[in-house]
Order: sequence, then C-alpha cells, then structure tokens
Amino acid sequence: MSTASVSQPVRVPTRTRHLRDVRRFRRIVAAVVLVLPPTCIAIGRLLLTDDSDTRRALDLIAAAPDRQLSFVVLGWIAGIAVVPAFLAAGRLARWRRPVLTTVALGVNLAAYLGGSALGVVDVLYLAGARLPAEQRDGAAALLDAFFSAGISGTSTLAFVFGHVVGAILMGLALRGSIHPVGWIAMLLTQPGHVFAFVVVPNHVTDALAWGLMTVAFAFCALKVLRTPDDEWDLAPQPA
Repeated sequence: MSTASVSQPVRVPTRTRHLRDVRRFRRIVAAVVLVLPPTCIAIGRLLLTDDSDTRRALDLIAAAPDRQLSFVVLGWIAGIAVVPAFLAAGRLARWRRPVLTTVALGVNLAAYLGGSALGVVDVLYLAGARLPAEQRDGAAALLDAFFSAGISGTSTLAFVFGHVVGAILMGLALRGSIHPVGWIAMLLTQPGHVFAFVVVPNHVTDALAWGLMTVAFAFCALKVLRTPDDEWDLAPQPA
C-alpha cells in the first residue's frame, strides 16, 4: 500500500508597500494655483504699454524693456495656471450644480486655451522693441498683420467671448459652494471690464476688475483648504 505525500505550500514573503496620501498636498497646490492667474493678470495690466499705435508702442517698450518683460512673464504664469485654477473651482462647484459647472468649465477652457495667441503677440512686441529703431517700422507692420490674421483674430474673439460668459457661468455655479462675497465678486468682474473699457478706459480700472476675480478665487482657495481629504478625492488604495 502506497501513501501519497502532500507537499506543503511554500509561503512567499511579500513586501508591504506604503502608499503616501498626497491629497492634502494637492489641495494646498490647488489653493495656490487658484489665486495666481487673476493676480498675475491684474498686476500685468498695470504694466501694459498702450498699443493703440503699434509703432509708437515699440518705441515705448524699447525705452523700458524690463516693464514689458515683467508683463510677458506674468502673462506666461497666468497662462499656465488659469486652466488648473478653473478646474479646481469647478471641483468645488460640481457637487451642487454639476450641469452648470460642466458648461462653465467648457466655456472657460475654450476661452483660455483658445486665447493662447495673445501671449505670442506680447512676446513679439518685446522682440520687435529690441530691434534697432530703423527696423521697427517693419516689425510694427508684421505685428499688425499677425494680429489681424484669421487665427489671431479668432483666438482673440474666443478669449473675449468665453472669458465674459465663462466668468458669469462660473460665478453662478459657485453659489452655495463658497461665501456669497466670492461668487458675487466673480459675477462683478464682467461689469468691471465693461466699466474699464467703455466708461473709464484705462488699465487701472481693468486691473481692479481682474482683482475681483482674485477675490472670488481666494474664497475658492479658502474653501479648498478647509475641505476634508475624503471629500476632495478618493484615498489611495493598495494594488
């Protein structure tokens, strides 16, 4: 009579993987990113050179190139941060008004991504101003042609329309999610821009209008910092 031998299972040692919970870090980053774009744009508006006459604007920039450089850098920072900022604001608003938030985000993202050509124009102004004075006539003609081209014109229209409508929609979507002062400030940004371009056309009043968006996003940032991690996102799960 034979006996069957049963082999014992070999226990393979496993290593426990420690998962880091980065939700708090991401909330802090989101809070910082929220206030960056409108603040940078508001400051940049104070540095903006009058560009109603392109050739004259090149001479003014050539006389103070650091001013235009600061304007370009601030615009570059705002361009990088503006989409994540609206996504963070939309993350707050979506719980109460998911449909309106989705529409608001779509309009804003189309506006700010579509308006990317505006940053190129700012850099071209700086480059044209660095040319010798006798070459600036040609640079001004090129700038005028570039700005009036189809893509640049469409980009500008997309930004203006989307920025106006998108800010109103986002302000309405944020009702109940942040302090009333915050979403009301978002709504008032657009009358502020109209006031700056029609009633009192100067860069200071336009900077104040962008400052209202900083106020709105500051309340969003405060809300993000106070949001518990479990409400902000799912906790990391082991594989």
